[in-house]
Amino acid sequence: MKTFLIAFGTWFLTNLIGAFVLKFLGIQVSEGLVLVLNIITISFAIFVALSIIRRQLKKRKEEEELNSVAAEEDVSSEPTPPMKDVLSFELAGLYYRPKKVKERAKELMSNESVFLKKDPTNPHDPNAIRVYSYDDIHLGYVPKYLCSEILEYMDRENASIAYVDYISYGREDYPFVHLYFPIY
Repeated sequence: MKTFLIAFGTWFLTNLIGAFVLKFLGIQVSEGLVLVLNIITISFAIFVALSIIRRQLKKRKEEEELNSVAAEEDVSSEPTPPMKDVLSFELAGLYYRPKKVKERAKELMSNESVFLKKDPTNPHDPNAIRVYSYDDIHLGYVPKYLCSEILEYMDRENASIAYVDYISYGREDYPFVHLYFPIY
């Protein structure tokens, strides 16, 4: 009903504006011209109505996809309960990364994969491990106190994927990204 009212309003306003413009320009309107103008304005109103319906259907489809993903996975913002054989830690070094990296970190979702890459040329720590998002943005590092343990496991099991547990916020809307690294 709302779409019909918008389409009717569009048609009515288009006719009103068209009549005003024709009168302002001093153009005499014949029956044939009125018919052509009505066809044009009705076509425009139908186009507007179809655009609105298409946008509503797209939005509904996106909502259904989000709901189905949420039903398949736990996408809550609550922390994942601690599990056996999991190393939990907060992403280190994000504070020093550029603003666009911090913005990307805010977009991370619970249980989203992040990738760990060794950084043996790091001047501060040869055991450093970089953390990257799936779109290859360097987010930060594994905390130094866990690097040797995770490196040992990475070498032994050829594992390099950690997961976002949850994100919390501090001063100035700065994200604290909490990750977990499963050990099988």
